[in-house]
Amino acid sequence: MKKHLVLLVALATFLPLSSFAADAEGLYVGGNLGMAILNDADTTTDSGVAVNIDSDLGLALGAAVGYAFENIRVEGELAWQKNDFDKGKAMGQEVDLNGDSSSLAFLFNGYYDFKNSSAFTPFVTAGIGMARVEVNDVEVPGSGIPAASDHDTVFAFQLGFGVSYAVSDRISLDVKYRYFDTREDEYFSHNIYAGIRVFF
Repeated sequence: MKKHLVLLVALATFLPLSSFAADAEGLYVGGNLGMAILNDADTTTDSGVAVNIDSDLGLALGAAVGYAFENIRVEGELAWQKNDFDKGKAMGQEVDLNGDSSSLAFLFNGYYDFKNSSAFTPFVTAGIGMARVEVNDVEVPGSGIPAASDHDTVFAFQLGFGVSYAVSDRISLDVKYRYFDTREDEYFSHNIYAGIRVFF
């Protein structure tokens, strides 16, 4: 009798997990929250002086609408990130910097999910789109030089990988790494996200 009771409890415990053995299929919405590690940027002033700009760790956010079928997912994503400037280096001198850089990108992403018998699904991803990159109020404190701002709209792409976990038959959580690059103005970053997808 006790053996049968133990077996029933074990089945009741593992049956719900088996039903969520892989991510769901169909229409979904998703959100991402993470950190953006922006590269050091090398630029040249109007007078020909080479300047290296270092940035602090930044915030990265994303929202997406997509569709999943079998091992493939496609989605449209709106992604935003912002990094405050930290230091500027030129002619052997280092100075503090005020201001920040940010980007707002629309990307078309594709995913390949390595589905298996567990609730964990590794994946790889790639995306292309456009990004509006802004430099806002950059200045050297106390220099007396007015703050400068600029912006540009450029081609953007990203590559990445991660793993998702099926919490239920409609909700999946994931962690992922993405390399985001505009291929212009040396604006690229390494981003790490935690995300959620809700299926309909």
